[in-house]
Amino acid sequence: MRNFRLLILFALMVLSIGVLSAQKESVVKPLGTWTFSAPDAPYEYSTGDLVITKEGEDLTGELVFSEYYKLKLHDLKLEDNILSFKAYVEGEVIYVKNTIEKDEMKGKVSYSEGTLDFSAKRKN
Repeated sequence: MRNFRLLILFALMVLSIGVLSAQKESVVKPLGTWTFSAPDAPYEYSTGDLVITKEGEDLTGELVFSEYYKLKLHDLKLEDNILSFKAYVEGEVIYVKNTIEKDEMKGKVSYSEGTLDFSAKRKN
């Protein structure tokens, strides 16, 4: 009987460790540089890099279209695995909302004329 209890206790410990490991792996890490694509956006805004950094406790970032053209991100938030932000493009606000899974993002860009697909892959 005592051996059976020890076996059950050991099995529960192994299962607990597995669950904790899975939870740690599922933590979303948005920091870094992501190569993005918004294929239906105007050509000059359809590809580039999404750079996400942290200042203190706040996420910050920018959309980089070229060496000379960058847009600052505003209201950057990460809730569970959903990253959202807004940016101003030629005087118009765009809203971006993505789901992050490992090293990929998929979501939508919303603006006054509708929505566009948005995707990104981690660069570093």
